[in-house]
Amino acid sequence: MFDLIPLIKAIGYLGIFIIVFAESGLFIGFFLPGDSLIFTAGFLASQGFLNIWDLIFLIFIAAVIGDNFGYAFGKKVGPMIFKREDSFLFHKDNLNKAKMFYEKYGGKAIILARFMPGIRTFAPILAGVGKMQYSKFLSFNIIGGALWGIGLPLLGYYLGNVIPNIDRYIVFIVLLIIFISVSPMIWHVVKDKATRDRILNTLLNALHTKATKYAGKLVVFNWKMNPETLESAIDMARKSDHKNIVVAPPFVFIEEIGKIIKTAKLGAQDLFYKNTNGGSFTGEISASELVNLGVKYAIIGHSERRAMGESDEIISKKIKTALDNGLIPILCVGESKKESGSMNNELSVSSKEFVRDQLEKDLFLIRNSSFSIHNSLIVAYEPIWAIGTGNNCSPEVALEMIKFIKSLSGSLAPALAKSEVGVPTAERVGIVGCRLLVLYGGSVNSKNISDFLKYKEIDGVLVGGASLDPKLFF
Repeated sequence: MFDLIPLIKAIGYLGIFIIVFAESGLFIGFFLPGDSLIFTAGFLASQGFLNIWDLIFLIFIAAVIGDNFGYAFGKKVGPMIFKREDSFLFHKDNLNKAKMFYEKYGGKAIILARFMPGIRTFAPILAGVGKMQYSKFLSFNIIGGALWGIGLPLLGYYLGNVIPNIDRYIVFIVLLIIFISVSPMIWHVVKDKATRDRILNTLLNALHTKATKYAGKLVVFNWKMNPETLESAIDMARKSDHKNIVVAPPFVFIEEIGKIIKTAKLGAQDLFYKNTNGGSFTGEISASELVNLGVKYAIIGHSERRAMGESDEIISKKIKTALDNGLIPILCVGESKKESGSMNNELSVSSKEFVRDQLEKDLFLIRNSSFSIHNSLIVAYEPIWAIGTGNNCSPEVALEMIKFIKSLSGSLAPALAKSEVGVPTAERVGIVGCRLLVLYGGSVNSKNISDFLKYKEIDGVLVGGASLDPKLFF
């Protein structure tokens, strides 16, 4: 940090331009020197190493162009930013916070962010994500760029001219500038409990990852239309917050549950079949809205939805919409009645044909599609005849059907067998061992879950009503 003088002498005008541009609007630029760099460059101009007028013009242009690049990037691919895992810099509720922040503070936020390291880098990106009006953004971007890109170098130039032997104090001055720059963030951490808790949780997770008894498996908790209160939902979420767990609460609780869970992943119980960001669709929830809330998975084609009239055609559209928005669909399939032979731990031909027919219809729209490495699909086999009937599906029957489904994956939807860069689907969702993840989901509870998960071919389970008491699973 304190080798800025030889650094600036080595990189010259071009290097300063590149650093300011990157630090103003590129993700990779958040760690680069900003305030201290341009102040020190102004000081060097006072010593005759640089021309001050060329310098401030160059810094101003780099700052404005950098912010514009960040804004354009955020506006174009903004929602994709928040599909990555939570970290100190990325959190699933940042998208909504950014939009509300810029709607409320607008220009003031853009100008002040210029003087806040880190925030300066991400501010224009988040302004684009929040779809701030461009003309308004540009106006305040220019004002902020002028105050920062011209003001700080001129300050260094002025002090270099009026203070004798200022080079003796340059380290102290740079430290002071850094402290003043980061003090708003320090104050925010001290003042805001939620931020303190997030940082603490990040550090604790880095030092100690929660162990799980379901290593190498995926356990999906489908809460259905439960519980009745947010207080109960938060309690359930905290008890479910373990590795390899997906929590799928009712829509009304998704945002709050997303703030609670730190290790588990967030899922949704359904989504609207059209790929739209809005419209006159009363009561529907779009895929983009789910993504903006931090949802990673979406249950599609559940037997209870099918029983209410949801067709394979609609399910196929939902699958494609989910994949197009970067969500991981959990496609539920299963025969509506117990076929002959399964009582003896065997599946009849008609049972397999029924499931094959469902898969062919449900995956019809993506048969010839190609999705990026971040997209995948999971199938959950839920034999309807075994749910709430007293006729439990044996692990052996579930195993045979799951093997059958996996044998079909390549022919049903070739794009799902491997990604465009050749990474198996299982690896893309963090579990290695099969080309397509297939779960079992029929009356699973804490007592019988291990009977299914003991088979390596069964990649996990979809748990319904039993998930309302999560402590029994850990």
